[in-house]
Amino acid sequence: MLSLSSITKAEKNKMNTDSVMLILLELQVPIDGVDPIRVCYNTEDITWNGQQWLAFPMDIAECEEDSTGSYPSFDIKLDNTGRALTYYVEQSNGANGGLVILRVVNSKNLDSTTPEIEEKYEVSECHVDQNFVTLTVGPSYLPDSRRPIYRYLKNGCRFEYKDKRCQCTSSLADCPHTLAGCRARGNSARFGGFPGIDQGGIYV
Repeated sequence: MLSLSSITKAEKNKMNTDSVMLILLELQVPIDGVDPIRVCYNTEDITWNGQQWLAFPMDIAECEEDSTGSYPSFDIKLDNTGRALTYYVEQSNGANGGLVILRVVNSKNLDSTTPEIEEKYEVSECHVDQNFVTLTVGPSYLPDSRRPIYRYLKNGCRFEYKDKRCQCTSSLADCPHTLAGCRARGNSARFGGFPGIDQGGIYV
């Protein structure tokens, strides 16, 4: 469920208000040493979270899904009539693999560092013409990838033997990565499993 700030809720429930919901776009291009591009869909620049967000024409299409099972994606068009983005696109191989963060903030609540909405996307395609830089973006992770990333096992240590997290000093050359193995090596305090997991349930 979407959770809005108290200020935004109060403004939303007014019969008349001069507050607006501002869309902020942060583009992290894959170029070493280059700061993220920060723009806002507004008529004037704003300052939010200690950063300046430049007023910039943009158009964000709706995210549509189909019945083919393909990953949802949509286009973001950024004005290119002034060629302001050309350098970044050329130097970053079309910004492919770059990260787009869309945030929504309330104009009456710019002192808050927490946006009303925040979504992250990855750039998969980029098209440039004399009018627009069009970024095709999708999920920043594959929906069918493992979530959570790591496996949580009752009797299986996820650390590599004698690495920085294991820190075992035993003279034994290897480890079975079990709690008993950790105890035999005097390193059970740094066991990388989760012995508190309940025995019930189904294990695959």
